[in-house]
Formats: sequence, C-alpha cells, structure tokens
Amino acid sequence: MSVIWYAVRCEAGNEDKTAEKWKQKLTGQDGEAFVFTYEKMKRYEGSWHLIREPLFAGYIFLVIKDQTIPEIEDAQSLIPVGTEETRFLEEIGGKEHHIPMSRGYIKEGQTCVTEGPLCGRESQIRKIDRHKRLARLECPVDQYQRKGLWAGLEIVSKS
Repeated sequence: MSVIWYAVRCEAGNEDKTAEKWKQKLTGQDGEAFVFTYEKMKRYEGSWHLIREPLFAGYIFLVIKDQTIPEIEDAQSLIPVGTEETRFLEEIGGKEHHIPMSRGYIKEGQTCVTEGPLCGRESQIRKIDRHKRLARLECPVDQYQRKGLWAGLEIVSKS
C-alpha cells in the first residue's frame, strides 16, 4: 500500500483548526491530517524561550495510505506533494512532522551542525540569522514557502 501526501491551503493562523476539521473528515479512513511544525527561539520577558510554530503558514498536510482520494466534498482542494518533497519532509520532520531545534558552530566561515535534523544538511543552508537563531534552507518544498524554508539553528560559537 502506497502513501500519498497532499497539501491543503488554509488561512494562515488557522492551521490547527483546519487540521482538526480534516481529521474528522478522515475518521474511519486510513489517513492523517497535521500541521508541520518547527522549533525556534524567541526572546520575550527578558529571556529566550523555545516555541513551536507552523513550518508552512497557510498549509496543512494530509497523508493518505491508499491510492484513492477520500470521498470528501473538498477533495479538489488537495494539492499532491511530489515524491522528492515527500522524502525531504519525512527525513527532516520524522514521524512527528516536526523539526526540532538544531545546534552548531561556525569555524573559519564553515557551518558545522552538531545536533538536530540539520546535521549533515549544511550544504542546504543558504542563510543564517544568528540574532533570530534561524537557518534558511534550500529545499524542494519552496512552492509552499516562497522565501525558503526556515528552521531553528542556534550557533553556539564562531571563530
């Protein structure tokens, strides 16, 4: 049995509500609906806090374990996710569909990620915002995130 991923466009900020509605629609069918999330650091109240945010604002994802699209009235709103994109998202987000914070360092201009899902993906990092503790990645899912995919990356030292 094959697994097919779909993206569903929704209003940014309403990803959780939309995912819940799709979970109800998929009840009794072999599939799941979820919001793909990532961790990032945010500074407020005088200290840094680890928060979870949607990775793709305005999109949720469905994973349907069959060749047939479920008999749902808004099935035409499903956007098939390509094989390369699916593989990338499965690798970086795992079964939890979540990208935890990564950590690393910069030595002589070279980024080295020592822990987290960005470990081994240094060649895909296009920009690092050390102030916000984020890295922008080059990836095959740019159609959902036009400015590139951002993931949490804390650079602990630079030499």
